[in-house]
Amino acid sequence: MFQRILYQDMDFFDRPENSSGALTSKLSSLPNALQELISVNILLILIVLVNLVASSTLAIVYGWKMGLVVVFGGLPLLIASGYARIRLDQKLERETGERFADSAGLATEAVTSIRTVAALTLESQILNEYDETLTGIVTKSARAL
Repeated sequence: MFQRILYQDMDFFDRPENSSGALTSKLSSLPNALQELISVNILLILIVLVNLVASSTLAIVYGWKMGLVVVFGGLPLLIASGYARIRLDQKLERETGERFADSAGLATEAVTSIRTVAALTLESQILNEYDETLTGIVTKSARAL
C-alpha cells in the first residue's frame, strides 16, 4: 500500500480525505488489521468449522431423523445470521476507521506545524476543532448502532 501511495499523482494528495494525517493513520492501521486476520481470526474460523462439523455429525449419529432436521433446517439460518453479523461488523469498522482518519489527520497536521500553531496562539481553536470532530464521530457511530 505504501508503494501505491508513493506513485499517486499530485491530485490524489490534494483531496481532503487524503491528507497526510489520514494517510498516516491508514498506513499504521493496516498492518495491525492484517496481523489480527492472520493470527486470531483464522484460528477462530478453524475452531468454528470443526465444532460445526463435529456437532452436525454427532446429531445425525445420535438421532438421525432429528439430526437431519436440525442440520438442514436450523443450520442454514445460523450460518446466514453469522454471515450477516460479520458483514455488519466489517461495515461498522470501516466507517469508524474512515471517521477517525479525519481526526487523526487534524491532529497530525497540528502537531507537524506546532510552531505555527503556537506562534498564532491557535491552540484552543485547534483543540476545539479536534473536540468537535471527535464528538461528531461519537454521534455518528452511536446513530449507526
